[in-house]
Amino acid sequence: MASATKTALVVSSTSAIRPEFYDMLFGSSATPADNALTIFVQRFTAAGTSTAYVPPPLDPGDPAATAVGGITHTIEPTYTSAKVVFHLGLNQRASHRWIADPRGPLKMPATASNGLGVYWVHASFTGNVETCVYFNE
Repeated sequence: MASATKTALVVSSTSAIRPEFYDMLFGSSATPADNALTIFVQRFTAAGTSTAYVPPPLDPGDPAATAVGGITHTIEPTYTSAKVVFHLGLNQRASHRWIADPRGPLKMPATASNGLGVYWVHASFTGNVETCVYFNE
């Protein structure tokens, strides 16, 4: 985290698919301390500027993902107001895993450049945070 609000990763949809988050893991690799952090997953309409990331398929027989991933943002996404679909308060000393009910994954629209972003919030903590997201298309 380099600022009070910093996007960890985004996944952008296309007009041909509706990706969905079904498993997320959160933690910190910083020196243990008692920092209360909040994690948000929010919809966006523009992915911002980031380093492209293409996750490897979990099944080596599957094709590469169509959805576009982004990490290490230099320009934050344009988040949609009041469209937080997940948030979690977490102590830095604890890790957390969220697994969606099969009937309720976090879905993205079949709209290009729209998707979901994961960001952490803390007023002063600038240590390392880790986020891992698994998604289907």
